[in-house]
Amino acid sequence: MQSAVEKVLEGNFNKGIRALDFSSPVIELNLREGEDYEGSFIIFGPENEVCEGIISSTSLRMKCLAERFSGPREEIGYQFDASGMMEGDEVKGEFRIISNQGEYFVPYNVSITKGTLDSELGNIRNLFHFTNLARTNWEEAVSLFYSRDFKNVFHGADRQYYGIYKGLLEGNRKEQCVEEFLLEIRKKQEVRFLLEETKLRIENPEDMEENKLVINRNGWGYSELFVEKEGDFIVLEKEVIREEDFLGNCVRLPFYVSKEKLHGGRNYGAIRLYNPYVSLTAEVTVIHKPELVRMPTVSVRRQKKHMLTELMQYYEAFRTKKISAASWMKETGELVEGMLQLDEKDISVRLFQAQLLITQERFNEAQWNLDQAAEALSENYEPALYSYYLYLTTLLNRPEDDIEEAANQVERIFAQNSDNWRIAWLLLYLSDEYTRSPSRKWIMLGDQFMHGCRSPLLYIEAWNLVAANPTLLLRLEDFELQILTYAAKKEILTAEVIGQAVYLSQRQKNYSGRLFFILKCCYKKVPTDEVLQAICTLLIKGNMTTAAAFAWYEKGVEKELRITRLYEYYMMSLPLTYDAVIPKIVLMYFAFDSTLDSLRNAFLYAYVYRNKGQYPELYESYREQIERFMVFQLIKEKNNEYLAPLYKNLITPMMITEETAKGLSVALFIHHLTVKRGDIRKIILVYEKEKTESVYQVTGREAYIPIYGNDYKLLLEDAGGNRYCREQEYVSERLLIPDKLSSMIAPYVTDCVHFDLWLCEKGHGMVGINEENVAYMKRLAGEDMVVEEVRREIRMRLIQFFYDSDRMKELDDCLSNIEPDQIENSNYTQIVRFMVIRGMYEKAYEWLKLRGGEGVEAKLIVKLCSRLLTMDGITEDAVMTVLIFQAFQAGKYDESLLVYLCRYFRGTSKEMRDIWKAAEAFGVDTYELCERILMQLIYTGAYIGEKTEIFRRYVSGGAKTEIEIAFLAQCAYDYFVENGLTNEFALEDMQRVMDRQEEIPFVCKLAYTKYYAENKKQVDEKISHYLVGFLREILAQGKYFPYFMEYADNIAFMHQFADKTMLEYRVKDGNQAVIHYLLEKEGNAQGEYMKEEMPEMFGGICVKQFILFFGEHLQYYITETENGKENLTQSGTLSRNETGGEQKEGRYGMLNDIAIGRNLHDYDTMESLLYEYFEKDYIVKELFQMM
Repeated sequence: MQSAVEKVLEGNFNKGIRALDFSSPVIELNLREGEDYEGSFIIFGPENEVCEGIISSTSLRMKCLAERFSGPREEIGYQFDASGMMEGDEVKGEFRIISNQGEYFVPYNVSITKGTLDSELGNIRNLFHFTNLARTNWEEAVSLFYSRDFKNVFHGADRQYYGIYKGLLEGNRKEQCVEEFLLEIRKKQEVRFLLEETKLRIENPEDMEENKLVINRNGWGYSELFVEKEGDFIVLEKEVIREEDFLGNCVRLPFYVSKEKLHGGRNYGAIRLYNPYVSLTAEVTVIHKPELVRMPTVSVRRQKKHMLTELMQYYEAFRTKKISAASWMKETGELVEGMLQLDEKDISVRLFQAQLLITQERFNEAQWNLDQAAEALSENYEPALYSYYLYLTTLLNRPEDDIEEAANQVERIFAQNSDNWRIAWLLLYLSDEYTRSPSRKWIMLGDQFMHGCRSPLLYIEAWNLVAANPTLLLRLEDFELQILTYAAKKEILTAEVIGQAVYLSQRQKNYSGRLFFILKCCYKKVPTDEVLQAICTLLIKGNMTTAAAFAWYEKGVEKELRITRLYEYYMMSLPLTYDAVIPKIVLMYFAFDSTLDSLRNAFLYAYVYRNKGQYPELYESYREQIERFMVFQLIKEKNNEYLAPLYKNLITPMMITEETAKGLSVALFIHHLTVKRGDIRKIILVYEKEKTESVYQVTGREAYIPIYGNDYKLLLEDAGGNRYCREQEYVSERLLIPDKLSSMIAPYVTDCVHFDLWLCEKGHGMVGINEENVAYMKRLAGEDMVVEEVRREIRMRLIQFFYDSDRMKELDDCLSNIEPDQIENSNYTQIVRFMVIRGMYEKAYEWLKLRGGEGVEAKLIVKLCSRLLTMDGITEDAVMTVLIFQAFQAGKYDESLLVYLCRYFRGTSKEMRDIWKAAEAFGVDTYELCERILMQLIYTGAYIGEKTEIFRRYVSGGAKTEIEIAFLAQCAYDYFVENGLTNEFALEDMQRVMDRQEEIPFVCKLAYTKYYAENKKQVDEKISHYLVGFLREILAQGKYFPYFMEYADNIAFMHQFADKTMLEYRVKDGNQAVIHYLLEKEGNAQGEYMKEEMPEMFGGICVKQFILFFGEHLQYYITETENGKENLTQSGTLSRNETGGEQKEGRYGMLNDIAIGRNLHDYDTMESLLYEYFEKDYIVKELFQMM
């Protein structure tokens, strides 16, 4: 601004023209919580003129990115910091623009609002609007659901669904999560899908022939269907059906049939469509009839196979003595006849018939059949059939040599086909070696079993051997077990064989399911303790704890069998739903020690506790063991239906340690959850007051998870990442009411956020802080898992509690560690107040630096800033300046703050004027402030009513000469050029400056001469001396003004203006004024309008002088040329109608008097004046000659 002083001294004055304009006269911002904003506005200045200035903001949150500007068009960037501000907060302020074109304010108003959700239906303000959008535009609704501002719809009654939203937001399947959300809030029904056909039949299709599966949809929403196929011949075009695939509510799913993957006949397949809510299956049957090939019909083969099976069944029934020989022969004969009718060339059937005929002693017929078979075998040899033929020949009346030869042949054939059980079976009846030795026969049968034979014929032969001689059973391996299983199924076991099997089972090292089946059948046949003991022992070896095994253990306990670990396995297999009486002997067995797993032990101990009235002594022997068990389970954080009553009734304060308390803080809150869906893999808990979700794995359909309080939402997640939140998907059972036990463990638990939150709520809203819960509250305030909103509330409550309780050390610790982003903006002032109260001035000041002083009590700012100024001394600080001025505007200040403002505040002239007034009232030195105000008035051209008083004060303090003279010059300019009010003190001071022999600017001289022309009575000798000098200087520069005529009678050299009539006109800078005038005499115009340029005298003041006599009129109009264009700006009439005698001494006066006489028809006077005029004219010419 010093340059402005220099410019004024050079004659370049601030003309007071307000020429700045702004692109945004008012800045209105609507921001979201925590959003920083950068914007700009444009300052427009006059063209072809220097335009510059400085910019500042009245709020600390709003920062100017440029403090100065220069040029006719300048973009001013700004940045607003909304950190910590919440919905409803508002900041109002102004940008100050102090320029050489004046002083301006650009107001701004920043409001914090929640983000809006705009959609094709308009703004989404609640869940009802969202549902309508989802029904109309599902894709847009899904997108909005995952937008950052969707949380803003959860207000009022809809707030209850926010926890569900948080949980679903983490799901992998976006559309399914939106569907689940809408189902949970009961805004829609599940989408139903229907197949037009559930069974598709396709006959002889062409290769890759297209087919359609039609799916109809009922409802709106999540429409994704996954498509799977069963059957390689089905080819799918797409594996997923989506919303866009539906035409209306119908989709036609194309699929194709691959002919090369079809087999002859019926091909069965299926198409399955599914999503988390529905599963549909369409059965697909493709009938393929290839060209016929010559081959036995399927029906014949099938009938033969069926008859052969029946043939074996009758033989098996005959050998196991289920039917008589006569019945066997009758049924077998019919079957053989039927098989011959189907295929009379079948050699095996011929041989069957021959054996039947031999049995019936129809030897001739049998021989004929054998001859036919021999002839066929000679053409088509088959070892087993030929051996069968040889065997049948021995049944006829043949010599021993022939029989021996046949046996030898079969032995040779078997040697070459040792894995053919049929030949081996025949050899058992032909060879004396096997017929005489049962053990050799047993070994032979075992070898054939090892070779893979599983024919009932082998089992029958082997069983007959064992039944006759049980000692053949030497071990229980696969062959032996298979034979005994066969006998058990056929219910032909004998007591002797059972005894041997039981004996051998005791020697078995490992469990065998077949042996268990055999022993069960044995017990059914012979229900003895020995068999029961064998069964229980075998089950124990197999570690079997199923419900089926329990039935046997229970029998063993009832029989009081002495089997190692029988009681353990009784308890391990006992169904947990068992409500019968546990035998006392079992209870006594576990009275001093138990190796059962924790679940069974819990069941046992709960049973003992429940029946302590019946077994008081037994309960006392259990007591210590139960307590040890409970402690161990607590450490492992376990709870279930059986532990819960033990915890509830048996936990004592003596059991509570830091370790057990930690476990109990979990066990107390465990719920038993039963899930209805079989595909659920995870359980997710979402707590309203916690940031992250808690995830628990699920095995089977049950889970035991801790749930704290009622302020939670539970979701299920399947293997595909789909999430479900409806309560119909699960059943939750609370195991314990935690209130009683929680008070025992509360002092010990220091690292469980869930428990601390529960303690601070007790199932309701956040309780007030007291001596009991202050420790929990302090932990929660520093816990990252807790949502920031809750932590902020707790911190504020803690601070208030410490203050109210006079716990100043804890209050100081809390205030020392707290950061601005850790509290709500609404509590910001209160925190600053506490800091100031506790003498934390520097930290309070840092907070104000970050957040600004909006909303902070003015008296608090005064106290803070006053203390800081006292501590650190008065040095300039931009933030301090803003804060102190905010307090000042609110009417709160003290002497030290006024001293600071007087030294450093730079605002608008009016703002500094207000500070000056207050400082004067306090008696504060205002010299520096006065100087800044005066310089700024010079720089900006601003006006304040107190400027004279301020100038007076400044002068009294010893004004700097250049500033003093510059101010006087500006005042002179305002008075002389701008027609401002007369500043008498300025004239007085101007007089003092002149008296000091200081040179004053030309404009001061103009103002000086004009003022005293208007105030002649104030002129004294000293003033007259200055007036003469100034008027000579003005005239020397060729300047003249209408007020000069006031000096015509008093100053000789000014008498030249006595006969002048002057017209004054003011032009804009750079423009030119032209006067057009016409003289009228006695009412008659004299010629044409004359045109002359009006010369500019000073500061745009143009003056044109004329000599007019009484009765003459000058008609005129003035045009002003601006940018080459001439505009008519003023018009009027000049005349001189004075009738007084003040002008008689001069030539002009006499002539004017003559004109008056003539116009008044006073001819006598006119003649007298004419005579006098000519007389004086003659004397002057004669007496005064040119030198």
